[in-house]
Amino acid sequence: MSLMKGPLDTLGILQNERVGSPPFAETAFCRKLCLSGQKRGVPVLIFSPHWIDWGKRLVRGYTYEDQEWKSVTAPIPKLVYDRLTFTNEVQYRKNRAAVARMRLSGTAWLSVGLGGKWDMYRSLSRIDSIKHLLPETSLYSGVKALNDFLHEHQGKAFLKPHSGSKGRSALFIQRLGSSAHADSSSIRGYTIVVKGRDDSNQPFEHNFDRLQAGLHWIHSFINGRKYVLQPYLTLNSPEEEPFDLRTLMQKDETGRWALTGMAVRIGLENGITSNLHGGGHAADAAQYLKAQYGASVSQQLIHDIIQYSECIPEALEARHGRLAELGIDFGIDRSSRIWLLEVNSKPGRAVFEHTGEREAEMHAVERPILYARHVLVRHLRRVCP
Repeated sequence: MSLMKGPLDTLGILQNERVGSPPFAETAFCRKLCLSGQKRGVPVLIFSPHWIDWGKRLVRGYTYEDQEWKSVTAPIPKLVYDRLTFTNEVQYRKNRAAVARMRLSGTAWLSVGLGGKWDMYRSLSRIDSIKHLLPETSLYSGVKALNDFLHEHQGKAFLKPHSGSKGRSALFIQRLGSSAHADSSSIRGYTIVVKGRDDSNQPFEHNFDRLQAGLHWIHSFINGRKYVLQPYLTLNSPEEEPFDLRTLMQKDETGRWALTGMAVRIGLENGITSNLHGGGHAADAAQYLKAQYGASVSQQLIHDIIQYSECIPEALEARHGRLAELGIDFGIDRSSRIWLLEVNSKPGRAVFEHTGEREAEMHAVERPILYARHVLVRHLRRVCP
């Protein structure tokens, strides 16, 4: 199927550049998208926004055919599935201008972006049906505010980078009284423990004999980046393994939202996150929750989580515009209370490979292609030749 003369206009997959062959991220996922597109009559082109020749209005990209990656040159796709991710401000600025030019040129997006964690919190807190699930959240504003927060929340706090993902650069902070003379209104008499993952997603732990030294180390680690501050929630199994539950909501071939699947992600013992990239593993949601909470409670938990998952996409679309898929992360504490931890408009889907849920794994790849075909046929062809 030619990218120049396919039965439909090409679907472009926007990806981060990387060193290697092929020179872009998520190669395994992109290969599956290309193969699914071939089956469904949707030509797929993988490219970075920096590979566009605006003078000729052509883009150099890659497609997967005959069991190998092939470099091709094709017209700029009229519809793109944005998989760009940014781990720092430099990456974001590098891509911002190129992406903005694509938008101004008339390229349509399969799904809008939802911004970072603080933006997402503000949007979700306006949805009446789920706002009670959100942990108290504020922006990190400095050493004094963090110390006050620790005093108000039993000496524990969790810090997440506004634009981070995969557990990278997250911090768990615990303030400990080191003597009977510890004064809760000051920083005297306390020690502090900081556990987390660095910018390369490697785990670390630092212990500070003086609270002031620990607070200033945290401030230096944040280094002016936007962080959200939340209470530390006990979302661990009896074995002290952190876990959460990921649901994947996607639009199908008719443009309607459907639950693709759900799975539990389990982190390392005494870890602070459950992300697979941080060394975690996945498990079947129903089996895991039954083992943790019993049959009756686990069934109710799954029922409630599905209901919450089904109401979130349309509510966010009403505020932000067209969406194609959402990864929704829930935590469950030891009293069986459900917490809404995060909503991601560019979700991963490796969790279903780990649990062996083949139908969910298949739908996770096929539904973006099927929904793209729906958009290309029902919407873009009205205005595009």
